[in-house]
Amino acid sequence: MNNESHDQIRPLSDRKTSDRSMILLLVGCLLLTPPLAGIFQLDIRILGIPFTGFYLFAVWAGLIAGAAALARRIQKSADWDNPEDTQHQQDMDSTD
Repeated sequence: MNNESHDQIRPLSDRKTSDRSMILLLVGCLLLTPPLAGIFQLDIRILGIPFTGFYLFAVWAGLIAGAAALARRIQKSADWDNPEDTQHQQDMDSTD
């Protein structure tokens, strides 16, 4: 593949990552709003934790996992911009 085709693919990838980060933000806001979180106020305990607390921490953990996945994708995109910097960083890491 030549460099010209990489330049045409990259903007679409960046837009997808940007869209995914916006979706993650909106879904997180939606799932943590009191009206929706109030639906999960049940008299159930999971591992001794009230279900509401379990729900909130599960959503929180899911948002962190989603943000970590997006951060890796953004890092790969940044590495793709400067492959020389990536090789230099790998050389520095191997000498430590």
